[in-house]
Amino acid sequence: MSFNSRLFIVVIILSFSNIVVAQTDTINDPENNRLRRNVTELFIQRGSPTGDNYAGNGLSGDLGFGIRTQAYLYKGLYIGAGLSNDFMKVNDMNVVGNYDRATKFNAYLFAGYDYRFTDLWHITGDIGIGYSQNKNRQTTAQGGAKFRDSGTLFRFTTSIEYEFTPAISVFASPSFEMVDYKIATALALSNTFSNGNYFNVAIGIRISDNIASIDRLKRDIDRIEAIPEDQRGGVQRIRLKIYKKRLARRLARRN
Repeated sequence: MSFNSRLFIVVIILSFSNIVVAQTDTINDPENNRLRRNVTELFIQRGSPTGDNYAGNGLSGDLGFGIRTQAYLYKGLYIGAGLSNDFMKVNDMNVVGNYDRATKFNAYLFAGYDYRFTDLWHITGDIGIGYSQNKNRQTTAQGGAKFRDSGTLFRFTTSIEYEFTPAISVFASPSFEMVDYKIATALALSNTFSNGNYFNVAIGIRISDNIASIDRLKRDIDRIEAIPEDQRGGVQRIRLKIYKKRLARRLARRN
């Protein structure tokens, strides 16, 4: 996929997310809960090819990175889009072919649910579909050629998340990918090259845009202020400042 194609995908993703976010205030009831409107996450991950196929038998994973953005439709239900790059090494050229390394690029859409099981902890799960491409590279000694294998991506992603503040959180995310490749091979090898499976483990940060109700903000402020000042942790002090600023803005808008 060319740079222009990737840029086009990013523009479509951001435009789509903005349209959905613009509709969120009319869908949700912000006076009852502290609700997320949209979330952007940045992560690094290590992918491991698995399964009895050319990827699982001939490749090994290295560190990669990615970005995802999601918009909330109703309470914990969300839709979004993601981009990622994963770097892989060739373990066995007899299995995969005459090249030394590969970069796997993914672009996909997804839908899922965000469950907040305490004030600070979330678990999420979503299912995605999109495009995947392996950009394969030879060494100079091999001829220095570059060629690509592409296919349809199916992705299952889960995560557990901890909020440092209402706007910033960290998360750990295992995911599983299945790629239905379109690789021209001999008929006898078609089963080996028709698909690839990848298990990923990611860590990263999430930046959230929230709708906080006035009542909820007041309760959060009262809960922290009930703790003696000399017993408040650093995170609690930061959260208290943020809550007070948000409450002042909400009251100013209402008046």
